[in-house]
Amino acid sequence: MHMINIGYDQRIIRLINKYGSDIIQSEKFEQEKKFIQHGTTTTYTHSLCVTYISVWLAVRSRYKVDMRTVVRGALLHDYFLYDWHESGIREGLHGYKHAAISLENAKRDFGIDDKISKVIYCHMFPLNLTHVPMSREARIVCVADKMCASIETLSMIHYNRAFAGV
Repeated sequence: MHMINIGYDQRIIRLINKYGSDIIQSEKFEQEKKFIQHGTTTTYTHSLCVTYISVWLAVRSRYKVDMRTVVRGALLHDYFLYDWHESGIREGLHGYKHAAISLENAKRDFGIDDKISKVIYCHMFPLNLTHVPMSREARIVCVADKMCASIETLSMIHYNRAFAGV
């Protein structure tokens, strides 16, 4: 299979570190390394990928974007902290419930504001049809999440060490 590596832009890494280093360096966020999200990709790596792509999209936007909201919302969008592949954990459909669980955990551990809350809560649109991403920041993270999840699920990419500096 042909492997594609993600390159990285130091400007994007600096923005991620500026607005999200406290999250990335926290023991709680480190727990995401224990859980597989899509394919062989951990939730931790997925969250970093979504953050990188979100910032990449935001930097290229011709509209004003709150970068702090993008970074923190993207980092915490899948902050549910359990293995959704195991039966008996968080009964019900993970796809429909994990955004609310991630939001609850993010509020508890990082005291996030309303704008970031909306990014996390709405990232599963259109699966959750009533959770429409209304802000630019929420739409950016929602699109980045779909891009990364699709690639990870189809195993079209294997992430390199681009995020080692994050």
